[in-house]
Amino acid sequence: MARTWILVAHEAGARVFENYGPGKGLGLIEEVEHSEGREKARDLETDRPGRSFRKNSGDPRRAAMSRKEGPHERVVADFARELAHKLHQGRMQNQFQRLVLVAPPRFLGLLRSSLDGPTKQLVVGSLDKDLATTKEAELIKRLGEVIAI
Repeated sequence: MARTWILVAHEAGARVFENYGPGKGLGLIEEVEHSEGREKARDLETDRPGRSFRKNSGDPRRAAMSRKEGPHERVVADFARELAHKLHQGRMQNQFQRLVLVAPPRFLGLLRSSLDGPTKQLVVGSLDKDLATTKEAELIKRLGEVIAI
């Protein structure tokens, strides 16, 4: 039987389970805390944006430089890449052959875009809900929508 890993994640942490098959339940493989995901952007920010001269305006005054991504978004994206790397390593060590992703919609998108091609091909289902702190019995019930557990 193909081994299935289930990543249940959100911005502040993740749990990786292995599905033992229909009626056999889940086994917790790893729990990853990410306390920075709970922080507010102002608590993560170390400095204000820099200042630059206005381009092609002939105006000697300086203008604030904008940020494309705030500090909170950067921390969350880094965490998604960290989780994708863990999944990559698990795939490379042949620890699973199928993968299910469970995360809130925005974080699920970050996870999917962070996965490498071969790992992405192992994704057999996903659930766009925040179940990261859900007890295992409820989690099994909710995962039934995606995979036989």
